[in-house]
Amino acid sequence: LKPTGSRMRETFTASTSAMLFPSIFALAALAVSAAPSQEKPTKLPHIFFVVVDDLGWADVGFHRTEKVPEVSTPVMDNLVKDGIELTRHYVHMFCTPSRASLQSGRLPVHVLTGWSEPRDPKGAIPEGMTGIAAVLKRGGYATHQVGKWDAGMATPAHTPKGRGYDSSLNYFSHGIWMYSGSEWLGSEDHVQEVPPPGLHDLWDTDKPATAFVGEEYIEYTFRRRMLDILHAHDQSKPLFLQYDSRLAHYPLQAPEEYQERFAHVKQDNRRMYSAMVNFLDDQLANITDTMKHLGMWDNTLMILTSDNGGFVRDPLGPCVGQGSAQFLATGRQQQGVDGTHGTVCFNGEAGANNYPLRGGKYSNFEGGIRVNAFVSGGFLPEKVRGSKLEGMIHIADWYRTLAEGIAGVDPTDKWAADSGLPPIDSLNMWPMLSGANLTSPREEVGILVTKDLLVKGRWKYVRGGSKMIEAASGGPHYPNASTATDPIDAHQFNCPEQGCLYDVVADPTEIHEVSADNPDVVAMMKAELLLQAKTIWEAVHQKDPACEAAAYAMYGGFYGPWKEVETAPVAQLFV
Repeated sequence: LKPTGSRMRETFTASTSAMLFPSIFALAALAVSAAPSQEKPTKLPHIFFVVVDDLGWADVGFHRTEKVPEVSTPVMDNLVKDGIELTRHYVHMFCTPSRASLQSGRLPVHVLTGWSEPRDPKGAIPEGMTGIAAVLKRGGYATHQVGKWDAGMATPAHTPKGRGYDSSLNYFSHGIWMYSGSEWLGSEDHVQEVPPPGLHDLWDTDKPATAFVGEEYIEYTFRRRMLDILHAHDQSKPLFLQYDSRLAHYPLQAPEEYQERFAHVKQDNRRMYSAMVNFLDDQLANITDTMKHLGMWDNTLMILTSDNGGFVRDPLGPCVGQGSAQFLATGRQQQGVDGTHGTVCFNGEAGANNYPLRGGKYSNFEGGIRVNAFVSGGFLPEKVRGSKLEGMIHIADWYRTLAEGIAGVDPTDKWAADSGLPPIDSLNMWPMLSGANLTSPREEVGILVTKDLLVKGRWKYVRGGSKMIEAASGGPHYPNASTATDPIDAHQFNCPEQGCLYDVVADPTEIHEVSADNPDVVAMMKAELLLQAKTIWEAVHQKDPACEAAAYAMYGGFYGPWKEVETAPVAQLFV
């Protein structure tokens, strides 16, 4: 896609003049040029990229030193055993910026650091940025996306198809109800009944996915689509399959057979969350086993990451439905398709565990931005399998890694340059992942997470006066009986005047704030943060009421693009 004269171009602000880039962009360019030269593989691998929603650090077996019955992820554990565990894989502290970062190859500070709703007329990613799928298509890849998009839909160009995916079965919002396929409108506070859903939110490439809504648990629908893609794929071409799982985002819902597997877990939020993660594990078993059956796995590179840490907020009231503590105490029945499949949790935002990391989703602590991640698959060189990598990686780095390191395609975004938008920040991690070296180019460049937070090498610096929310760790078993009276999000403090400093290599749990002991490091990190912060790119994100009107007028109550769309044919076809 190319910009047309009728489309508004979002432009780089004046603060992003080239004269202000000597730190982050010059270092990034040096890191790219210093990487060992590589030839394009003779046979390009299939790429299976999994983004899990809100997966807590302690919610997988490979991050547990002792087995606990509430965590059951044997498939992911074995994939890590046969692959590479990425111990310092960074993302944003909540979902939309992380997803925009992956798809665009930019750090969130150069694409999006706040919220962007489906109703946003600019979308989470400016139209003039080239998506990773479009780049991989230049390398000959077939490209398909399944699951949560959460990266814009204002025009057809903002949808997965517009970003380069041959097909998609996706939803556009932050979360949907698992059975009705309707938008989740946010957490409640001590509500006793399943709240009404929002608009239908399921899209099939270029039209509403009317055939799939209300049929079954939505992750079964996603599974069938992925299996169909695998069976129909022409294996003479490489495949890029992007699976953006609904698991384990709020509201918490799971098939009743999975709820029963964790009946021994008495805290409702924890039981439901554990059931959802266990479903995810089975989901991955189905897909990877099918790839093996079809002879694809030996030439597959699988990447898995969470989009942020697990949520550790106050439950703010009960879960409801059959099997919940509320039901056992009162016998209160729920109504509607989302209230009649056992327990459902929609109050507060609790259930995950990031132990021993401090904090969680929404926070500056490692529990919010350092996430479960690994690489696996038969394409990995034998010598790196079963290893751990300590080098820093950001989710944005997969853009160049897959384009340049795997597909042999130049990822330079000429469209963005022509549109006055920031260049990609992505760095090629394949030399480190393949064992050519053990050094991450991200160590020297660092990660500007927000205008107030920089991670560089072993150090994390947070600007003085910043509020540090979720300033606690929940222990091996969290949430638990005491969570309702002492949740992690009840703890917070402000950084001292000079800022907070943590050595996240020696002290990944961030118990020790060491700014007073390291004034030279504080000065260096503060200067670097201020310099890199001058490159921040921002856009104003709002909600356009025309979006909801178009959902009813054009798509029969489904979310879909509402700008630059031929309305009459769409309305005739789908209403």
